[in-house]
Amino acid sequence: ACQACVRSPAISAMAMEWAAASKPAPPLSVALPSPMMLLQYPLFAANVRILCDKDFRSSRGASSLGTAFVNIRKTYSLEGLLGVYRGSHLYLLHQAMRDMLKMIAERGLRFWERREAAITDYQQQSTKDAEVELSKTQYRTRMVTKYLIDALCYPLLLASTRMIIMHDDPSSTWQHMCSWRKEEGALSLFGGVCASLVCNALDEVMDWVLGWCIDYCAKDSDMEIADRILLKASGSSVVSIFTSPVSYVGVIQRCQSSLPRLPDPESVPEMVKTLPWRGCVYQFFLYGGIMAINVRLIQMKMQLRDQDY
Repeated sequence: ACQACVRSPAISAMAMEWAAASKPAPPLSVALPSPMMLLQYPLFAANVRILCDKDFRSSRGASSLGTAFVNIRKTYSLEGLLGVYRGSHLYLLHQAMRDMLKMIAERGLRFWERREAAITDYQQQSTKDAEVELSKTQYRTRMVTKYLIDALCYPLLLASTRMIIMHDDPSSTWQHMCSWRKEEGALSLFGGVCASLVCNALDEVMDWVLGWCIDYCAKDSDMEIADRILLKASGSSVVSIFTSPVSYVGVIQRCQSSLPRLPDPESVPEMVKTLPWRGCVYQFFLYGGIMAINVRLIQMKMQLRDQDY
């Protein structure tokens, strides 16, 4: 549960510009930090506890927004505010390191592209087809770089997720990561990385499909930028439900280990059977209804504006 709100990034000026155009943001774009991350993290942590903590495993299939809030209240009563935000420093460090590497990669690629463009212009005049092909190559390069950065920073995300369920453990994060590498090998720090990258790829595809649908429906109308952003936000909440099962699998695989205090490994079919499908259905009708209301309100607004003219 609550995966849609957890994965919603902060909207920067660049992101708002691309949302207004109903197009996905550039692969290496970086969103500005948002205070909403501090409010969303307790929901993310509760989601991890429900999915991965041995004490809550029996309630994994019945996970819902209400269950998440009950979990937050129980954690607060037992461990206080530090328990609610356990692992948040690593989560923020992961976000900061990933964004920093994206900025460095973007600047490096731009420098290399300007250098290559200067050599090409000096040797021969580029054609329109060559420019289109170059643009596609640059986009593919950025997309591959983005996923390489996500994979490189993944051990921090794994550590932050495991710290949520490893409460009352005096060892430091570094000691834990060294112990995991020693006992299970370096690849154990990348458990669930495939599901995480697949989930990100599905988010990219869903975002592109959503943008295409908004463009198609609004091509013969003068829809305002604010209305496009509203539809994009509502639609993103709906489509995130379709990718949330893959995200759940990634979170569970991130925590699984044969070591003590971590959930035992289980096969993907077993995980899929115990996922909170009922909560996903409830969220679909909830977010779908909100989106339908927003669409209807925008239609009424445009009809009234046309009547005034």
